[in-house]
Amino acid sequence: MVKNTLVVALVAVVIVPATFTSCKKASGDYPGDSYTYDMNYSRAYETYALHPELPNHMSALMPVAHTVPYVGNAVAGTKGDSLSMALNLPYTIPNTPEGYLLAATANKNPFTIQDKEAVETGKHFFDIYCAICHGKAGDGKGVIVTSGKYTAAPPSYFDPVYMAMTEGTMFHSVSYGRNAMQPYAYALNKQERWKVITYIKKLQADYAAAQAATAQTAPETAATAEAK
Repeated sequence: MVKNTLVVALVAVVIVPATFTSCKKASGDYPGDSYTYDMNYSRAYETYALHPELPNHMSALMPVAHTVPYVGNAVAGTKGDSLSMALNLPYTIPNTPEGYLLAATANKNPFTIQDKEAVETGKHFFDIYCAICHGKAGDGKGVIVTSGKYTAAPPSYFDPVYMAMTEGTMFHSVSYGRNAMQPYAYALNKQERWKVITYIKKLQADYAAAQAATAQTAPETAATAEAK
């Protein structure tokens, strides 16, 4: 019994250390041996690759319904600012006639046309999603109209009705769609939609300023011509 115990102890003393010391050490591009490789490194799937354990074998899943992004810093334990938090909450005004009317006063644009970043970002998304119909100038002369592909011209943002339209109503229309216009909530988050609205209001403000300048100089031009 004692002899067997000594043999086992000798094996443990000699073989076990030899096993560990014989492993290849980390160097260069080799990270070293790992005894729990499958636990240290989870198996990765390509975004659209089939996954045998998920519903319909889809590895790219939508977030859980009503999921709201966390805008703070979980490591530092800080919360996001109130504006960022609000912009990440779902849009709750319903797509109904009553909701359309409510949106005019209930929706408040957190950005102004003096915010250069908001205007520039709004222009970026406007040129991608809106200009093809409404035109880059906002005059309703988009490519689909000028090319003759679409005969029902979208409205000009400089029409008095749209000049007077509130930003809240515009946001509601962009979110849910209106008449022939499709909804864009699938492509633009709330912040991006508000920035598009801000850019449209900047176009309208520039148009109004140009019209006022023209009206102011027109009498002077007429008087000069009469004097001649």
